[in-house]
Amino acid sequence: MLINLLQTGGQNVSFHLKGDICKNTFVRSVVPLNYEVNLLSKLVSIDTTSTERKNYEETANLLVEEARKLGLAAEKIVDKKGIPQVLITVPGAPEKAKKVVFITHYDVVPAGEGWDFDPFKPFVKNGKLYGRGAADNKSNIAAAMAAFSETVKEKLPLKIYPVLAVAGGEETGESEEFFKTIDGALAIVLDVGCESISIGASGSARLTVKVRGKQAHSAYPYKGVNAIYEATKVIEFIKDKGREFEETVLSKFPAPTHYRRLPRRMNVTMINGGVAANIIPGECTLTIDIRTIPEEKADKVAEEVKNMLENFAKENALDITVEIKSFSNGWYTDDKEIVKKIKKIAEETAGKKLKVSVELGGTDGRYLIDRMPVIQYGTLGEDTNFHGKNEFVYLEDVENVKAFVKKLLTTQL
Repeated sequence: MLINLLQTGGQNVSFHLKGDICKNTFVRSVVPLNYEVNLLSKLVSIDTTSTERKNYEETANLLVEEARKLGLAAEKIVDKKGIPQVLITVPGAPEKAKKVVFITHYDVVPAGEGWDFDPFKPFVKNGKLYGRGAADNKSNIAAAMAAFSETVKEKLPLKIYPVLAVAGGEETGESEEFFKTIDGALAIVLDVGCESISIGASGSARLTVKVRGKQAHSAYPYKGVNAIYEATKVIEFIKDKGREFEETVLSKFPAPTHYRRLPRRMNVTMINGGVAANIIPGECTLTIDIRTIPEEKADKVAEEVKNMLENFAKENALDITVEIKSFSNGWYTDDKEIVKKIKKIAEETAGKKLKVSVELGGTDGRYLIDRMPVIQYGTLGEDTNFHGKNEFVYLEDVENVKAFVKKLLTTQL
């Protein structure tokens, strides 16, 4: 917990860490965070909303300029979609050492409504920096760049060949092509929390259920069959089955938070029905989102749920059509030796024991796992409101991730 924060001259920030980094108990001396806060503030102040590809070029140019000021090598690559991607390396890094790629992204989800402040005017308060992208994912960029810079300034011997990949279009899935061009011996995805060392992620499947009734004038309800009412029967069935899945379909891995072991989850996430206020609806469409555990195939799960719904409809005289819209497998890293080494580094820099987990959601690791081990760590604390209003990042977590990256740069893998 941060017990003291001094802010002078706008961006000169340091604080005592007493309490815990990610709920840890130990004491550190005064930690200067001037560079990280400065860079993070610059990045957050630029609106990089992914749905509009807003200010992508400006941000990529800033990152290249910042990297070169720090004595790092930087390259901007514009992909086939016209999105600028950035690669940053350390001059003189040992080319024969293991190549470790740190994965981050500079784009953000739309800010949305209801913020208590301007989401693109960052400020520091009570050990937190606020603004859209503060946690997801600009703080991880700042932490990694600071680690690279300090390693160079302090002339520490590099034991790996490090690459910092900063993607655009990640939130919209447009960075997939860029990620698939990356190779290496290990990928570290800096886009999760620091509650644990994450070695995998859930898969997903999406289905739609079209429920049919009989359209009629709302003044004559006895002439129709309300499709929305029929759909509520399907919704209750999905709700009950979702709860059953959470109790019976469990991964061998823990989740980062909440669940002891990661379960399969299923929810109705969208409902679309009705054409006018005076018409009994003849159709209602439900969207179902399923999150699978890494050990199962998402297409098989989708088929299982489809058959389950069709049998339920038959038994209850419901007229439905179920369609599988998409599916993506979960994954996990099975290289126990590298997991052990990275876990040890993270525990040393965090000052506490960390469990090994897999993510509740999907991550960019799915684009890398086919050719290298993938491990995940970062500043996205569960309570930091990433993707929500009033997003923030704990500055102690920025320091923690910087220390983790810095230690990794100087450790033989």
